[in-house]
Amino acid sequence: MKKLLLAAIATAFLFAACNADNKNTKEASETKTMDTTIKKDEAKPVAEQLYACPMHPEVTGKKDEKCPKCGMKLTVPVKS
Repeated sequence: MKKLLLAAIATAFLFAACNADNKNTKEASETKTMDTTIKKDEAKPVAEQLYACPMHPEVTGKKDEKCPKCGMKLTVPVKS
């Protein structure tokens, strides 16, 4: 009975971990799509400040967006 209970708990943790990874992957792909897609009719902002992740400086975006790699807010101003 104990083995069955432990197996059920281990399976629940495994599914929870897999679900969290899928959520992070989905957010990362949405972020990449948003950064690379620009419509022809949209005018680019003249002086929009970009911010970088403190842990991953190659990740940039608008202030307080989340880094797709670690989930931290983008708070470090990027020098142009």
